[in-house]
Amino acid sequence: MAERHLNMPNFYLNFNLIILSLVVLGFGLNAMTNPSTLPPSHKIIWIHGLIMFGWYVLIVIQSGLIRKKQTSLHRKIGYSSILLAIGILISGIVMSKVHYNRPDAFLFSTINTFILINFTILYSLGIVYRTKPDFHKRFMLLASLSAVFPGLGRIILGLQFNQYLSVPLWIMLVLVLGTVDWMTKKKIHPATWIGSSLIFIGIGLTLYLLENAAWKELMDQLMANR
Repeated sequence: MAERHLNMPNFYLNFNLIILSLVVLGFGLNAMTNPSTLPPSHKIIWIHGLIMFGWYVLIVIQSGLIRKKQTSLHRKIGYSSILLAIGILISGIVMSKVHYNRPDAFLFSTINTFILINFTILYSLGIVYRTKPDFHKRFMLLASLSAVFPGLGRIILGLQFNQYLSVPLWIMLVLVLGTVDWMTKKKIHPATWIGSSLIFIGIGLTLYLLENAAWKELMDQLMANR
């Protein structure tokens, strides 16, 4: 069945721009309205933040290059994403460990664990399927969505709403890709099924493990500074 008229490159560029805007807005808004909630200043926060910002900017640039049909340049620049992905993983782990003495450290580290796991899986799938555009662009977008929750959480904090509202907001963003698939193909793309399922499973496991004593004990052993 032919796709309905919808400029897919425009969708990916625009949606990645929205994600970048939400991340910047979230951290900026929370810093201005709730400075008391900010963690103690540490260089790893700045390093992780800059790497994450670099990732979201790169994804926007890459989407723009595809829109302009500059595939060769897209592929050359794409290699830099490997360094960013490694940096996100390492700095994310270090940040969890460095700040495990915070009152909300267990919550933060549990959420961060599944964000890093899903980001790594989805990014890796994006690399594996780099020669299959329909899979590649979806996995890369979903990798971005898997890591957007901290920014959404800070938007909710900045607006002084119930912090748990960030979860349905996250789910709504993930569902956008499936909705677009259905609008254009009348079916959900396999990459969308895989990526969305991983994110939803991660959300479910996070909510479950936050009340699990054995998981708390394990995290204490792994993250506590000695």
